[in-house]
Amino acid sequence: MSANTQPTWRRRWEDQYASGHTPWDTQITPPEVEAFWSSGRLAGDGLAFDIGCGPGTNVLYLARKGLVAIGFDIALHPLLTGRERIDRHAPEVAARAHFVQADVTCLPLTGAGAAYILDVGCFHGVRYAERDSYVAGIVANLHPGGYYQLYAFDRTPEMAADPDRKLMGVEEDEIAQRFAPQCTIIEIIRARPDRYPCRWYLLQRV
Repeated sequence: MSANTQPTWRRRWEDQYASGHTPWDTQITPPEVEAFWSSGRLAGDGLAFDIGCGPGTNVLYLARKGLVAIGFDIALHPLLTGRERIDRHAPEVAARAHFVQADVTCLPLTGAGAAYILDVGCFHGVRYAERDSYVAGIVANLHPGGYYQLYAFDRTPEMAADPDRKLMGVEEDEIAQRFAPQCTIIEIIRARPDRYPCRWYLLQRV
């Protein structure tokens, strides 16, 4: 996200959270994330990122798994909510749960060696011109052999015609093309549709 658009984008999300209209904040970890951690692909330790973490439901889930979990979001409001929720309801894992206010297209870390990076619905809203920067941040922080799990809307003609979502969505084969050759797709699962068709992607760093 460019320096010129970042303050506007941040204000938009701050205002959204301040309004209280946050239907995505279900405080429920997606079953696809739980299925990944039940698969035994990774042990419950190491470092994990949650990109576009909002109020930190999945940061808490990952910390409870035994990982050091860092959630990134452009808006401060949800991060403060997440910190308060964890400190109040799960103090036993508070030392492993962290929040960073940051633009996801220019993460403030590199070479972190994360075993797992999660994105539930953030990438598909990143502007096309800034998606390569987002990808570079993921690849730079993912340990070889580590996993990146992404939930994203497909880009459809209906989405392109929607004034509120015309810049959203993921093109067919876009994930494979943007992340190659550093990451390979392990699986793609068609998810239960929201307003638009959507998929879960699982990639592994080579």
